[in-house]
Amino acid sequence: MRYKDEHKIEIHRRIVESASKEFRTHGFKEVGIAKLMGALDLTHGGFYAHFADKEDLVAESLALALNQSLDAMLVALEAGGFPAMLDSYLSENHRDHPASGCPLPPLSAEVARRSPSTRKAFTEKLSEVFNAIAKHLPETTYSQKRGKVSFMFAAMAGAVSLARAAADPSLSKAILESTHEYLLNLVKEELS
Repeated sequence: MRYKDEHKIEIHRRIVESASKEFRTHGFKEVGIAKLMGALDLTHGGFYAHFADKEDLVAESLALALNQSLDAMLVALEAGGFPAMLDSYLSENHRDHPASGCPLPPLSAEVARRSPSTRKAFTEKLSEVFNAIAKHLPETTYSQKRGKVSFMFAAMAGAVSLARAAADPSLSKAILESTHEYLLNLVKEELS
């Protein structure tokens, strides 16, 4: 049976969205195609009508997750500037809900071990995110802006990753709060 193009596009979208959440929650290795497709009431064989292989899905799901994260950060930036973005990113809510959060804390180390094509796609999308956030910084040169954004993301993603790993709730919270404080002071210096 042939499906209309709209149906195929909708199924493709559902697969990517589900995979993106599952990958952020469980990692690439732990998410199997059969289980992912079964959860969507789709067949394992049907996967190959949409993707060449799992690596293809990984690249698309990373792009989606980075786009969603960027959208959330831009909303926060527009509503309350960098303090609002830091409040959102370095929150207990973000720490506790990886499926809907930024893919950098749970997946960066795994991306480093993926195929060159996946790493290239990830790098291109990450550069887009950095460029979009850098536009909100006052530095005069592109190099200064990119350096600041690279540092901020390394600190934010690292903090969320460590906060998720810490079994001690008070240490976990302290990691988020201290990173928030240091980055906020850094941003305030730059904006004043």
